[in-house]
Parts: sequence; structure tokens; C-alpha cells
Amino acid sequence: MSLLLFLWSAMAAWAGTLRVEVLDIGQGDSILLRSPAGKVVLVDAGDGKVSVPDLLRARGVDHIDLIIATHAHADHIGGMDEVLEAVPVKLYVDQDMTHTTATYSKVMKLVEGKGITYKAGVAGVTFNLDDGIRIELLNPQQKKLSNTRSDLNANSVVARVTHGENCFYLSGDSEADTEELMLQKGLQPCAVYKVAHHGSQYSSTAPFLAALKPTIALVSAGEGNHYGHPTPEALERLKAVGATVYRTDEDGTITVESSGKGVVVTTERGDRGSKPVAPPAHPPLAEAPSKIKVDKAAPHIMVARLNINLATTTEIEELPGIGPTKAAAIVTYRGQHGPFTSVDQLDAVPGIGPSTLASIRELVETDSGPQRPRETH
Repeated sequence: MSLLLFLWSAMAAWAGTLRVEVLDIGQGDSILLRSPAGKVVLVDAGDGKVSVPDLLRARGVDHIDLIIATHAHADHIGGMDEVLEAVPVKLYVDQDMTHTTATYSKVMKLVEGKGITYKAGVAGVTFNLDDGIRIELLNPQQKKLSNTRSDLNANSVVARVTHGENCFYLSGDSEADTEELMLQKGLQPCAVYKVAHHGSQYSSTAPFLAALKPTIALVSAGEGNHYGHPTPEALERLKAVGATVYRTDEDGTITVESSGKGVVVTTERGDRGSKPVAPPAHPPLAEAPSKIKVDKAAPHIMVARLNINLATTTEIEELPGIGPTKAAAIVTYRGQHGPFTSVDQLDAVPGIGPSTLASIRELVETDSGPQRPRETH
């Protein structure tokens, strides 16, 4: 299925900037996307404790072309009624699951009463904006997930936004069941990841992150929230794949600007420096920060080794005899069992046999340094 929202005259590919803001609205989600030609997409509207209409007005937003409500929990649609009352909206999309709350009922009555076009958000629906920006829905499926820890969460609308060479994965409150389904359907890498469920322990699983390969992780969570979001477990798994984490509870509103060739991240509070430039989604090993360096005068001498506790999946797969599958297995094992204490511990990773280990032994190290072959006599 394809829904073409906007038709524009021919223009140079990736001529402008896509601006994506994870708004600091407390414990909830609200994400604002603005295209080069001024198209506006809002994903969720927080819980209503912080006025999203005020944030929109402060940014000069006077209309919304598309709203995506990822699911019907109050921390995602609690402020939606105020948005619908304050700003003209063309199209409203949600997960197509009714909910019994007064919040959900009020929102849907406003959608109908204001004559806003409604569309069920299911996998395969796409929206094409200007400058080649594409929003593709990956979840929920026509047949919804059931008997999960939270069916509303597991059936969150998941959107993949692409702009040139850049990719944003917007996850709602999707859970481990959702991520397993995405893996089964062939999840593609995506550099910028809006972390699922505010950094809950129930999502951002190691196998999922190994496949997604995020380099930037955006967490929307309220300062001092009683859920403990983002959880240490989720943060450790994000760290294990080499993602740089930004959090609204620490950084305020997070802005990612995409040129189609790269992205720039800025934060409202700027406590950790300004405008760190994100690496590409698939950085070659030669440009990776923990790359292997070879002394050109003596090519057989390694002057730096790849730290397998810090390396990304992309870096690991460049090692001889590894490739994507074994690299993902190494990162998954690391996420499940913690940092490797020795290179020999790679023996325990599925698919890593003695010959593979021998071929990479002199190229890798752990935090304790390089390892030498074990004595066999």
C-alpha cells in the first residue's frame, strides 16, 4: 500500500534539511518532523502536562500535515486533544486498536468532529514528502500481536523515515515481541534510533540492536521518573553496539538535522558539547574510531588492535573470517553476558571456531589488552 501525501515539482535530490525534534515533554513521547518545503509531521503528543501546542507555536508551526499516534497510552496521546483543538490537521494515523479510556475516546471524537482524514497505520503504508523523504510503517501488522506483556505497546506504530542516505527508526513503545517480529521480516540497519518505550528493559534487545546498528540513540523520558527510564539494562545494550545516547531528561529537546548525506545533533541544554556530527549508518573500518592501524613500514606489525568490547557490529564484521552474521553473534553474546574478559572467551560465541579465533587473535583485544595463544601442552 502507498499513500502519496504530497506531489511536488522536480527538484534536486536532498536539496534541503529534514529537522527531527524529540521534544522535552516529560515522561512520554512527542516527535516533530519538518521537511525542507515546510511539511509538518507530529508523532505522538505527550501526556498533556507540557503543552505541545505551545511548543509548536514557539517553532512557528501553524498546521500539521500528518499526525501519527503510535498507540493509545496516555503518555503518547494525553496531549493530543489540545493539539487537535489548536492546530489544523490534514491526516490522522494510529494503530487501529480501540481503547476504553476517556482520553482515547475524546481524541477520536475530535478527529471525526473536525473532519480530519483518518487512516489505519499498518505495515506497508508509506508517506512520501518532499526532498525524497519517505515514511514507511513497519508495524503493526494486519494481524495484531496478542497475549504479549502489553498488546498496545507491542502493536505500536513503528516508522522508518529515510532522507537520502540517512535513516530514522521511530519505535513508539514497541517491545521485545515487536522487535523479534521485525527481525523475522528482515530488519534493515538504521543509524538514528528513537529508543523504544523510553529506554525500558523490555525492548532494545541485543539481537534487535545488532541488526539495527544504531549510531545515535534518542531517549524520551521524564527527569526523575518513577519507572527508572531509561533503565541500566537498555543503556548497557545501547553502549554495547556503540550508540551515542541522548536523553531528554538530561539534554532537553534533542534536534537531529539531516542533509540527506549526514546528520547533526544538537541539544537544548548543550551540556555535552554542541553539534556532534553523527557517523554514517555503515562507517567503513578505515573511518571507525577504534580502527585497526597498520604500520606501513612494517605491515605485519599491528600498532593498534580492535577492542571487541567497544567495537560496533560494522567494525567487527570487517575482521577476516567474520562477516555480518558472526559479528552480530559476537555483539549479541556481549550484550547478554557482559564484556569479554579475554579474547579466548570468543570460543563461546556461536559460529566462532578455533580457526576463526586463530585468524583474528592478533587483531583484537579486550579492555585488559591483547591475548596470546593458550598453552596446549
